Amino acid sequence: MEIKPFYNIGLAEVMEEQLWLAFTSSGICSSKFKKITTLKDFKKQLKEKTGHNFSRVNSLPKDLEEGLNQWIVEGYSSKLQFEISAYSSFQQKVWKSCSQIPLGETTTYSKIAKTINAPKAQRAVGSALGANPIPLLIPCHRVVRSDGSAGEYAYGSRLKELLLEREKCANVLG
Repeated sequence: MEIKPFYNIGLAEVMEEQLWLAFTSSGICSSKFKKITTLKDFKKQLKEKTGHNFSRVNSLPKDLEEGLNQWIVEGYSSKLQFEISAYSSFQQKVWKSCSQIPLGETTTYSKIAKTINAPKAQRAVGSALGANPIPLLIPCHRVVRSDGSAGEYAYGSRLKELLLEREKCANVLG
């Protein structure tokens, strides 16, 4: 029996912020901060990007909740599945590498480039991170410039700095 795909949006709390999570039968495909994007606008963006209508659900599936809880504690979750197959293999490699940066730590664009066997592709790594559809859970904010400065972030460099500071404190206390 074939499982019919579904397209849902739920609300989660991650790092004391409410986050819209769009997910399918294959995994999380997009996220936006509730303070920044309304549900109506998020649904419209998803429809334009995927061609699918997403339905609001009142609660997240148990496996997704468990994965989020693990991510909150550890900064990474083997239980979270991401549906990013529509993106290039380069972008997927960058995001996979980025997902393995431990909570409270950072790496550089050039180190990510080397990790994925594209040592001269630092700018392309930056572009891939900028296109990340799940920018908190695939923690592109943990990638900084070689000089240690924050660099760019989809939600602004100030938020990136705040996230990094919050994660350093969580890591010290954890």
